[in-house]
Amino acid sequence: MDRRTSANLIVFVYAGYFMRYVYLMIVVPFYGRVLGVAEYGRVLASMSLMNVIWMLVGFGFTFVGMREVAKAQSTQECNAIYSLHVSARLTLAVIGAGIGIIATFCSPLLSERPLIGLLATLLGIVSACNLGWLFQGRQHIRTPIMIEVFGFALSLVLVLTLVKGPNDAVWVLASLLIAGIASLIIAYGLTTWQLGWPRLAFAGVLPLVRRSTMLFCYSSGSVVLTASSTYLLTLFSTPAEVGYFGAAERFATIGLSLMAPAAQVFIPTITRQLAQGDKAGAHVTTRRGAILLLGYGVLVLCGALTLSPFVLPLILGAAFEPSVHVLQVFAWMFPFAAFNEFVALYVFVPRRRDRVLAIAGVASALVNLTAALVLAPRFGAIGMASARVIGEAALSVTLLSVLIRLELVGLLPGAERALERVRVVCGLSTQAGGAKDD
Repeated sequence: MDRRTSANLIVFVYAGYFMRYVYLMIVVPFYGRVLGVAEYGRVLASMSLMNVIWMLVGFGFTFVGMREVAKAQSTQECNAIYSLHVSARLTLAVIGAGIGIIATFCSPLLSERPLIGLLATLLGIVSACNLGWLFQGRQHIRTPIMIEVFGFALSLVLVLTLVKGPNDAVWVLASLLIAGIASLIIAYGLTTWQLGWPRLAFAGVLPLVRRSTMLFCYSSGSVVLTASSTYLLTLFSTPAEVGYFGAAERFATIGLSLMAPAAQVFIPTITRQLAQGDKAGAHVTTRRGAILLLGYGVLVLCGALTLSPFVLPLILGAAFEPSVHVLQVFAWMFPFAAFNEFVALYVFVPRRRDRVLAIAGVASALVNLTAALVLAPRFGAIGMASARVIGEAALSVTLLSVLIRLELVGLLPGAERALERVRVVCGLSTQAGGAKDD
């Protein structure tokens, strides 16, 4: 894929994601003003639970499947991968359902209205069964975006129609679930038409789980704990603090998710280049991704620090003014998160460094969890946000150390020169090694 084609795809993907943020800019202030702080906090806690179930049922299959499909040479091979991943998700959906039910009744906030937690659990399972990984691996980048836009439109109509006051919070989850199921029907229908019916192969689930375990360990550290922050806060703080934190985290999540569209183009492209032996092309593509992501991280840091005092009260109302300080703490997370996204998805995943990611993810998860347990009970929303920043910073330090040890730091623009200067200052060897590429 040449530079112009890649640029056109990235523009299309971001145009599709722009619709996501138009959707969020409509529903977020709507929820804040119609549901109120406490009830919106309950909805955000349920969405946090949904994200956890999504990650547990997905179990690292997304990147493994995308990587395998990107290398597939025939329709039959793609159908075999499609069938196996459907089987694996159906198997783990049973476990995810049990965990979601237990988590719902363990949370004081969700147990008051358990139907919200149960719908969130089902929504997490539906989300984990999406086929975006398959379309992206086959370089059909536009298809999942169009399906997603349809889902947003349907859920927006349902939410604006059904949610009238604080007692209608359950309809928020119900609307999202209906839209998710409709999108899933379209995606599976289209895939079955192109590749044939999936042949459930439960015998191959366990080997797939083994292949995905390392990436799951990374996602469980860097994503599951992150996604569960609002839920964890329900165990330590008041509904108002949960609402303030959840609202700020919602905006932080919007900022973080803007990095995802580029990954849909860069990951399969880099994987194909490496599979075809084009290491020089993969090196150039990876560096382009670094420039894009790291520049974005710094830009969002500056924007969140300066604009949040004006934007949050304007969108959510004066009742959410304490969320401003929480979002300003979150702002310091963006440069670290951008660096982590680049190293994990653009460097290690295409080069099959899954074990390294697993170790780094688990280590950062322990740091994040320890910081959350210490800070959240004392400082509420500010403490939980600070724990997120500490966790991302710890992960960045770990990944940078691994890049240097594997001599892959050359994939970062300017990093080799900076490292050479550090070595000179420290009196170490100045000879730089070449990048070790698979």
